Amino acid sequence: MTKENTKSDNPYVLSSLILSLSSLPPVLIPRWDLHWMLSLLPLAIQALLLQRPNTQSNSDALSFLPPLHFVLSSVLTHLLHPSLTSTEIRMAATGLINLLIYASSPQAIILKAVLWGGGLGTLVLCEDVIKWNINLARVPSHKLRRTGNAIISVARWKRLTSLRPKGQASDSEGELLKITPKGSKSAGPRPVSQISFYTSLTHEQARKRKLAYSLWVYGSVVCIVIIALRPYIGRYALDGVDPFLWAPGYLLCGQSWYQNMVDTIAPGSGYCVTEGAASAANLRLLIMGYWLVVLAMGISLVTAILAHIQVDTRRKVFHGMVVIMFLIPGVLDPAFTYLGLSLALAVFLLLDTVRAGQLPPFSGKIAVFLQPFVDGRDLKGPVVVSHIFLLLGCVIGWWFTLASTSTEEGDAWDWSGRQIDLAFVSGVVCVGLGDAAASLIGRRFGKTKWGWRGGKSLEGSLAFTLAVMAGLSVGRWWVGTETQTWSPVDWAKIAAVGLWGSMVEAVVTGVNDNIVVPVGAWIVVRSLEL
Repeated sequence: MTKENTKSDNPYVLSSLILSLSSLPPVLIPRWDLHWMLSLLPLAIQALLLQRPNTQSNSDALSFLPPLHFVLSSVLTHLLHPSLTSTEIRMAATGLINLLIYASSPQAIILKAVLWGGGLGTLVLCEDVIKWNINLARVPSHKLRRTGNAIISVARWKRLTSLRPKGQASDSEGELLKITPKGSKSAGPRPVSQISFYTSLTHEQARKRKLAYSLWVYGSVVCIVIIALRPYIGRYALDGVDPFLWAPGYLLCGQSWYQNMVDTIAPGSGYCVTEGAASAANLRLLIMGYWLVVLAMGISLVTAILAHIQVDTRRKVFHGMVVIMFLIPGVLDPAFTYLGLSLALAVFLLLDTVRAGQLPPFSGKIAVFLQPFVDGRDLKGPVVVSHIFLLLGCVIGWWFTLASTSTEEGDAWDWSGRQIDLAFVSGVVCVGLGDAAASLIGRRFGKTKWGWRGGKSLEGSLAFTLAVMAGLSVGRWWVGTETQTWSPVDWAKIAAVGLWGSMVEAVVTGVNDNIVVPVGAWIVVRSLEL
């Protein structure tokens, strides 16, 4: 939502109203057809009040938002429940649909391609294969057939020959033997379970199948990136430049050896010739090197003291790391930070797919690394959500702020000379400082509980408020200009953000606070024009 849209007919209001009504819990409106009609009520009201066709958005397209939301929520429920609650799943569906229809900046287009294109492609090509691998991994090794066990009992031989029709031999996990035992009174065929099929395999056959499943998944991901995502991103986000050629220039064009190589191969082409690109690329290399150093030091620290601290404290170390990584360095090049966090989200999702799918050879190593940091919620379903929600809470500030920036304000990848908005770091301050302070103080010193469910304490909320105020003050000082003031009104605004965030964190218990608190804080920061 840009400032221009706030002064005119906002094209996003209508779709937001429709998606909000589509997100109502099914318990309120059990019948889908009635829910669809209610969701389209804003379209009818607009047509009656304006007495003219909708010129801002296509009414026919908007009328299909409710069924799209319903289908997407159903797919996400199938994949993510109970790791995510129903409310979180509906929120995720709403966010993905908004990204699908309104992504306009190059960074948002890349994010849309990765989440929608990569996600749908992986779902279509790999879902069944991953299920087969999980079923095979669940078979205890002692139940697998031993190699060379050719002599079987007469009773087992008769049972096997009676179950296998002559001429039928299928090796497909998707359609295992549909056979009717002799003497059965059942009218239809009775399928043999996958577990029974897998127990007929030897250890070597099971190992080869797991390897084949893994190669299929990894190969599919590579094909999706090269065949689908690469041309789409190049055409719609990078002005026709191949992403694999654009990315080295985006990071290395400040290096003389790379510039000489580009001039030798293709003189006058590439990102290197853009004005100011060399210094901007050198800054990106410094930022990326700084991030890697902080990550290495943080992981080494938490590994060294792993046995001496509780799970909650271990997790809060990573909250502190995101503050060090993004509170100040993240606003030096917001477009690069946006891109880096979006790609990190894609990597996190892919790694957790490998872990949950038990795909060798990486799934075991990922599970071992995550095991000391998981809590009860991470064990509820197939997805370890803690690190993903932490990353989402950080990136919300960049996603929302860049989405509210006009695409006509110059080069979308060059932010030199622009005023940096404090809203960029609102999410980092909330999840990195506020949430960590509330948890650490509330668990140890929280005695005065709020009067509602959730177990949050007044002491924890106060710690959240003070931590957010401190973080916003540092961020405001860093991004401020020479004319910046620190009047009592400014301090009152900063306090209002901290108080609002602490109340949202204390009150909202049905969804993960790493998501809703940064959203609420971002809205207040932008509204108060901090």
